[in-house]
This record gives sequence, structure tokens and C-alpha cells, in this order.
Amino acid sequence: MRLSAYAIAFLALALPLGAAHAACTRPDTKLVIPDGAAATEEEMKTATQGLLQLDKDVGEYLRCIKGDASQAQVGKDEQTRQKILEEYVASHNSAADELAGLAACFNAQLETYRSTKGGAGGKTADCSTHMAAAKNRTPAPPAPAAGGTPAPSPIVKEADGHSFEVQGGRWSYTLIRDETPRYCGADKTDKPCLKRTVFVTNGSEQELECKAYIQYEGTDAQGRQKTEAQAVVLKQTLRAVVSSMAEQGVNASTFEADCKPRPPLPPLNTKEGCKYEVVKTINISDFYPQESRQLDEQGPVVVEFTVPGKAGNPTEAKVVASSLSPRLDEAAVKAVSAMVMSSACRNQRYRLRLNFQLEE
Repeated sequence: MRLSAYAIAFLALALPLGAAHAACTRPDTKLVIPDGAAATEEEMKTATQGLLQLDKDVGEYLRCIKGDASQAQVGKDEQTRQKILEEYVASHNSAADELAGLAACFNAQLETYRSTKGGAGGKTADCSTHMAAAKNRTPAPPAPAAGGTPAPSPIVKEADGHSFEVQGGRWSYTLIRDETPRYCGADKTDKPCLKRTVFVTNGSEQELECKAYIQYEGTDAQGRQKTEAQAVVLKQTLRAVVSSMAEQGVNASTFEADCKPRPPLPPLNTKEGCKYEVVKTINISDFYPQESRQLDEQGPVVVEFTVPGKAGNPTEAKVVASSLSPRLDEAAVKAVSAMVMSSACRNQRYRLRLNFQLEE
């Protein structure tokens, strides 16, 4: 997913400029994609495994730089925060575009291989046009060896859901199928799977609390006929609410999303002019529960807390706007309580939003 500064402007960013992503190692994207018209079956299998591993490595890298960029330090001026945000967006898009270009090139060569049955091997595909198209967000050119037809996109819109009017705009939902090569489990001998996701597009000026499900004609990779989840969708954003993997050939029968506006928080009774400063930041990824990562639980949490005075840990921290995941809510309280904050005003209440987010 390509990011824009607008799309993630809700992040509280406070890393020293230039220090962001220093501990994150960008994976090597020099993956060999064989020419489909000349490739052997073994070469295509090797390329498939390489692309799957690269997808995993890039995902880890994107999560790493998101964790770096999400370290919140209140008090930085807007210009510095904007520079850090732009640096994060550039790093994210560069890696994501390279992966998308290689995946598009592979899919084009796979179609060519299927139609021509390959050959003796030893020839590498020219992926430059696909890499440029991914970077510039333009359609890839036709694959010459496939009869001049464009290579299919791995992202398919299966169906649109309904659209609903709420105060300040509308929201809608869509079922997307991702045909990027992947397996149902960690074992590379497993059967190939497709990933389906229900996305909610919130075009309103309100935060939404959404529930969604995908129901299959059979079962998904976890043996479930119906998989469901809930999530907070921030205003003017696109958010994946529920995702599921199923073997190729197992179709989704129905899907649905239901969203309701989140009630606004009451104002805090904080003395006018009172502010706080974060003396010691935390890395939110250090507090991300492993089970939440495995279950793809994500979302924003608003924590309210008291700053006693000079340089100390916040007290009486509690969640006032839930992520809809008890694990993430608990982690947010622990993360805020681990910070060191300072304020010239004693025992005043404040709020801070933390966003737990995995790469889509």
C-alpha cells in the first residue's frame, strides 16, 4: 500500500530528524525473475519462493520503520514533525513500490509461462517497465510473450458493499481479493492461498466503530466458514477491518460491514495553559502484543493520564477511547505508563493517542 502524508497525519511523530529507521535493515530486492517464455518449472518455483520470502522481509521492514516513526514525543514543532513524516512516507513507498513492481513482473511472466509452457531456462525477464510503472503508479505495459495482453493485477475487487450517509459524509465497504503468491501456512508444501479483505472507506468527518465478516462456501485456511473482526476507522481514511486466507478455489459467499459513529470524548478539565513534555519516549512496537500481531489486531487507543509534575511516570492511566481490542488497550496503558513526562502544572489530566498498526 502506497502511503501519503495525509493518510497517516494522525501519527504522533517525534524522532530526531535523520534518526528514523536507523535500526531497520531494508531487504535486498535484487530478485531474479525468469523470462516466462524460456523458464523451466524449477526456475518458476524458485522465483515464487523468493517473492514470498521478499514479501515477508519487506513487511517486517515496513513494520520496523512504522514502529520507529510512531515513537511519540510531544513538544516538537510542526515543521519538524512534517519532515519526519515525509521521510517515513518516502521510505515506505520506495520499498513497497519495489515489491509491487517485482510482483507485477512475476505475474506477467507467470502468465507467459502458462501460455507458452516455458523452455530450456537461463533467461532473465526485463522488469524495468514494471518497476517504473509501480513507482509512478501507471499501468504496466502489455507482456509481449503473452499475445500483447496486459498482465493481470494481483488485486481484484470482488464486490462493492453498500454506502451509507452519516453526519459529515459517507462510508462504504468493499471485498478485495489479493492474488499475490502465498501459502496457507508456514510450510512451503502447503497449498497456495488467496487473501480476502473487507475494506471500509470512511469519507466522513467522524470516527467509526466497524464490524465486518467474510463467509465462505467452504472454509478458510483456519477451518472457519465465517471470519469476523472489528476495528476503528478514522475519519477520511481507508481501513482493512477483516482479512482471511483461503485455498484457491474456495469462494466467498457473502460479506458485510456495519459501522457506527464513535461518540466524541467530553472535554478535559485541565487548567488553561497547562501542557506536558515527554522526557523519555517509548517505541510502541515494543508493547505490541504478539498475539495481537498474529491475529492482525490493529487500531488507535486514546489514553487519559495524570502528570504529577516534574520528570516522572504518568499515573492513573486509563483508556477513554478503545481500539476494540482489549489486548491493545492494555498495551497502550502500559506504554503510556512507561513514559517519563514533565509538566509545570501539578496533577493535571491529559490525553494521548497511540496507534497500533501493522502493514496491510
